[in-house]
Amino acid sequence: MYAESEQSIGHLLGDALRTHREESGLSLRAAAERAGMSPAHLSEVERGLKEPSFGALARIADAIGVGAGEVFLDLAIALGAAPPRPHRRPLGFAPDPRDEIDWAAGRLHQEDLRAFAAFGAFLASQNPTTDQGVTTA
Repeated sequence: MYAESEQSIGHLLGDALRTHREESGLSLRAAAERAGMSPAHLSEVERGLKEPSFGALARIADAIGVGAGEVFLDLAIALGAAPPRPHRRPLGFAPDPRDEIDWAAGRLHQEDLRAFAAFGAFLASQNPTTDQGVTTA
């Protein structure tokens, strides 16, 4: 019975990592490269066939843009030790767009977030507005 529960924990951990990787839009190869491991090894971790060390788990989490704590929280939720997260609406349907921006920004690497902010500033400079926020022609 111990081996079965150990195996299911590995699968749940792998599922959580795969979900975060896919949400971040990274391919298996890109995530593995960022984490400093082979795509085959990351694939085995995601399928629950290999157990990552804590160091490897931290590198994978960083590579896919989440904290290791968030991965452990997902594992705790899957094991029933923590309440489920609130349901997220699909992008474009949040009542307040700032919630979407906050959610998306929390999943970006620092350099990607800086590039996004610079691009937003560039767009704002190209689109002058009046004091009421209405675009002028």
